Amino acid sequence: MGLLDFLGKGSSSGLSIDETLMALSKGAVLIDVRTPNEYEAGHAPGARPVDPKALATDPLDAIHGDDPLAERDAAIVVMCDNGLRSTIVARQLREQGVLAESVAGGLRAWAKDGNPVLPGKYRGRR
Repeated sequence: MGLLDFLGKGSSSGLSIDETLMALSKGAVLIDVRTPNEYEAGHAPGARPVDPKALATDPLDAIHGDDPLAERDAAIVVMCDNGLRSTIVARQLREQGVLAESVAGGLRAWAKDGNPVLPGKYRGRR
């Protein structure tokens, strides 16, 4: 059963904030595909910054790096500023066989829903 099946979504325009929170509570990994400056200005707690270009060659390495504890089969939730970039990236990940979905409305919807947005250093995967 995939993430979209679990959430009852057949075709998607992105996960709602409630669906995003549910997916994260079930072990999905949140990645942020915005620029380093955008990420450092504010991001969702726990969001892993990932350069979208790095996802083209080896998406799981770009997301998890050399983390020995990474669950490489976990669903991926992709976030950007407003949902546009993340929708494109999530589709590309699915085309590569990765279970992925975007956050509808991106970080703007996340913040509007009252969820925290934290500033912090951009730390790419190693």
